Amino acid sequence: MIKNTALVLEGGGFRGIFTAGILEVFMENDLYFDAVYGVSAGATYAASYLSQQPGRNLEVNELISDKRYLSYHNLLREKSLFSWDFILEEIPQKIIPFDYKTLQNSKSHFYVGASNCQTGEAEFFLLNEADKQEFKTILSASCSLPLIAPVVKYKDKHLLDGGLADSIPFRHALKNGQNRAVVILTQPENYQKQPLKNRWLFKWYYRKYPKVAEMLCQRAEKYNDSLRQLKQLEEDGTVFVIRPEKPIEIKRIENNPVKTRKIFEDGVNAAKQNLPRLKQWINAGSENTMPRKKA
Repeated sequence: MIKNTALVLEGGGFRGIFTAGILEVFMENDLYFDAVYGVSAGATYAASYLSQQPGRNLEVNELISDKRYLSYHNLLREKSLFSWDFILEEIPQKIIPFDYKTLQNSKSHFYVGASNCQTGEAEFFLLNEADKQEFKTILSASCSLPLIAPVVKYKDKHLLDGGLADSIPFRHALKNGQNRAVVILTQPENYQKQPLKNRWLFKWYYRKYPKVAEMLCQRAEKYNDSLRQLKQLEEDGTVFVIRPEKPIEIKRIENNPVKTRKIFEDGVNAAKQNLPRLKQWINAGSENTMPRKKA
């Protein structure tokens, strides 16, 4: 267990399979962290990492061509392009069993980020404490992309995609007990998010949730500001960043497992290339850091 260090995972739809490849190498090398913060696809792939099930993410990837996983039929029937009943209930409980007990007993605290549609703020939920129904609800909320998935209700909160409010939650991690963070991105260096187009559509569609439209309109600016801060923290050694060397050539919504498997292998290769430097960074931190007080 790597103390006083968080693992922070960006989302990005099916680009997140790059992250799954990195996490596969982390499992092989027994690299686990005090806390894990994941949003959207990053959170779903982190679940199999923290349940310590090598190969499971790649097994699930083979099912993305199944119409029950992703289809316009789902959109018409369930108002969601993705069927969370299939992805987060039938698959983990019947088809490719998920080890809920190992996740619950993990010494890594696993926080899943979602965006609160009422406040416009990020919400983080401790998945280790979730039962099977909460597991499904929290992860589906974190992955529910605007327009193609409905708002998810959990307790008194109305939630959507975790990337809207906080796409890369490294600041949250550093404020809540960790001195340092390993951050996995799904965009290459020097990437800049472009401003949202057709803002009027989102403002109209989410007229009952004006904070959602506000998050969408501000997302590019906030994301690019996060990248600037992340770069500074990377330079001073507070964070270690792993990112793809070039843009991941894949659609945000992809149902071809051959294409996504290639991205997974890119993630494996990126992790192996970064592993010697990462281990040096971890060792330097264990010698030079003291626990940070929680904010």
